[in-house]
Amino acid sequence: MKLKKQVRKIKILIFENFSLKLLSFIVSFLLWLNVSSQTQSKFQVYSYVDVIDIPQDLDVKKIKPEKVKVILEGSYSNKLDDIKVKTFVKGDKLKEGKNELPVEVVINSSKYKVVSIQPESVIIYTYKNSTQNKESQ
Repeated sequence: MKLKKQVRKIKILIFENFSLKLLSFIVSFLLWLNVSSQTQSKFQVYSYVDVIDIPQDLDVKKIKPEKVKVILEGSYSNKLDDIKVKTFVKGDKLKEGKNELPVEVVINSSKYKVVSIQPESVIIYTYKNSTQNKESQ
């Protein structure tokens, strides 16, 4: 007897005004889709630092740190797999010894923007190229 009353209450709870309940569920789902597609999300990408435009008489001994963390912001619906992040340091002003230079970032997508680079600069240790000295003698 009690079981029948409980089953009847559950049926009333679920099926009474069922069309309105279904409509409200569909509207809330569509609203959730709309909000989630427009939400900007942040992504972290780790990338090795390259040194470009190194003077011919210098060789890079060490880059500290070798990797930097790049934080990107974009729509969650965009695929992060398609994005390529390149981090580099312009080495045209390198001198022998310890150099601290800012890291630059290039991404292949206009759907994302760079929020931050951590660390913003790297330390590059260089030494004179010995083959250059032998050629000049």
